[in-house]
Amino acid sequence: AQQVAAGEDSAEILALAAYEGRRIGAVSSSVPKVEGAVGLIRERGDRLGATGLEMSKLAKDVGWCDRDLAGPMEILSGGLLRSGRRTKRLGLELAAAVAPFVIQYRMCKYEQMAFADRRGALKRRTEARSKADGRAAKLMMNQTSMQSMGRLGTLERMETEAAMYDEMATEASREADDVAVRLQTEVGRIGSIRVREWDASMKVIASGMKEACAENAAIWESALEAFKREFPDCPEIESARGV
Repeated sequence: AQQVAAGEDSAEILALAAYEGRRIGAVSSSVPKVEGAVGLIRERGDRLGATGLEMSKLAKDVGWCDRDLAGPMEILSGGLLRSGRRTKRLGLELAAAVAPFVIQYRMCKYEQMAFADRRGALKRRTEARSKADGRAAKLMMNQTSMQSMGRLGTLERMETEAAMYDEMATEASREADDVAVRLQTEVGRIGSIRVREWDASMKVIASGMKEACAENAAIWESALEAFKREFPDCPEIESARGV
């Protein structure tokens, strides 16, 4: 809508502006959520590790007086510490993997500025052409009368001004065309980079999360097996076996 209001006359730029507007809206809405999710994963890893560390300290303190009670605490603290380390590593991997998304998100404002430059160039082109047309019309209206009155000096000055304003209008039009070409070229270049990097990043993210989930599941299955060995008659263990 902004491009149309600015007098955009290129169907390609109009289509590009409409497409990029929708894409920028989606990126601006989604990427901060992705960053927030990665932050939550890293925070979860930190809290798992902190909880495991405190549980380990508690197990050592309790072990002085009640070894049987300290046993399950040690198993739980070990699982928490290992899961915390793996979750933190996943957070670091994801932070690196989503970097291309964040870069594209930050570049959105520069792309919007590029479209604003095109609108500014169109405005200057329109103003320059309007002034040139006004000078040309004034010259045509007064040319015959000034020749008959012998005001050749004034007529020459008006012709010079008309030619100067026409040259300014031509230059403004050339500038608008140059801006359009640069805009299309840069949007296309960034788009090709985005497709390539986002595809690779999504594969890394999917692979990393799959691996981390499998390792975390193995960590807690190992902890459950340790509980089973230590407390074979525990009813909660029996119910877990049923599950």
